[in-house]
Amino acid sequence: MICPKRTAELITLHLAPFKDTDPAWEIGVSKIAGRGIFATRDLKRGDVIFRDSPLLIGPAARGEDTLNSCSVCFKMLPDTKFMCRQGCGLPVCSLCGKKQQHKSDCELFKSWKPSEPDVANSLLIRLLCVGRAIKLAKEQRDLVYCLQANLDNNHRTEVRNAAKGFMEFPTDKKLIEIMNRTVAVLRTNGFDETADRTNDNQEFPHRALYPLFAIMNHDCIPNSYYTFEEKTRNMVVRASVDIPAGSEITTTYTKLFTGNIARHLFLKMKKGFTCKCPRCSDPTEKGAFVSALYCRDTNCTGLAVPEITGLPHPNWNCLVCKQKSTHAQMVKAQDFASGAISSKFNSKSLKSVILYLRDKSASFIPDSNYAVIDAKLQVIARLAKRREDCGDDEVTAKAKFCEDILEIMDKLGLGDCLMRTYLETEKAKEVK
Repeated sequence: MICPKRTAELITLHLAPFKDTDPAWEIGVSKIAGRGIFATRDLKRGDVIFRDSPLLIGPAARGEDTLNSCSVCFKMLPDTKFMCRQGCGLPVCSLCGKKQQHKSDCELFKSWKPSEPDVANSLLIRLLCVGRAIKLAKEQRDLVYCLQANLDNNHRTEVRNAAKGFMEFPTDKKLIEIMNRTVAVLRTNGFDETADRTNDNQEFPHRALYPLFAIMNHDCIPNSYYTFEEKTRNMVVRASVDIPAGSEITTTYTKLFTGNIARHLFLKMKKGFTCKCPRCSDPTEKGAFVSALYCRDTNCTGLAVPEITGLPHPNWNCLVCKQKSTHAQMVKAQDFASGAISSKFNSKSLKSVILYLRDKSASFIPDSNYAVIDAKLQVIARLAKRREDCGDDEVTAKAKFCEDILEIMDKLGLGDCLMRTYLETEKAKEVK
């Protein structure tokens, strides 16, 4: 593990522009994993813990409809004639084309000679965030190397594939190592186009590395949440609950309403660790029953939950009659319930979906189950946009669905966060 003291020194240099002379955080050795961030004083719910700025940032370029985003200001450009005329293979607006940032990017990419500089290539555009690491100052690059990087068998693939789009891509081992290491760091703790509200993330259509945030460890019930400042793209991290001095400050890498099994698999496969937080250690998920299904015994009204084994296919136990079921049996029940709900979205009006969730779905799947939560969130989002001409019943249902999900959040122990603000706001609209 890299020394927390050296990491803190480099982080302090990075955050110097914020001029925070009395930080509410410090870097220390974590019981969760490696290093972590800890509160230096008691923090109240809603307090700003720290601000962070991107050490690296670039276009995510994940979809064809985003390739015409300026590589400097990220504004969407006209569908035609948005590529740099200097032949670097990057999209850029007329204003940013004159800025030093683009001149530096353009010089770098032109030296590698893009094969088709007038064609928007997602692999080349995504590489920009990584390529910018080459021109970082020594202390900044040292900071990149201080951050966690999962050096698996795939971390070299991105650079190798992007290299095919250039005629004179560098072969210098040092440059290739810098880029490969940066890819590994970004994949481990970077941002890469987040837009999923159920992950409690503010929409962020870029690829970026926020160094202090990257040191934060995961908890399935985090005690902080973050937002981004629109103009600067700086991150602001706030306390979601009261945090005593000395406590570790955590974030979450997973969706808030994913069940235990799916969260375990995601964290193991994508992040390389097994979470042992209180939620993951409790088959009932603190009484929220997000994973729960009905017992397979038709004479029993109890809930069945998966055993905490760390295995991808655990057995399930009924909390009332203690009947044990195989994972395959319970997955079949979950798939049936999820499919029934999805079919309503696919073939019926929103009013029919609401009636189904309100009056029928509870007969075969608990209201606390993640599939029901997801369906209710979809209904809330569609009603919020007023896509359907809904009457009083639908408006009442929207407020009730918000209340249902907020109750589950309370059981989980989730404090302030974007999801809570969103649900409370939508609920308030309907109870005035």
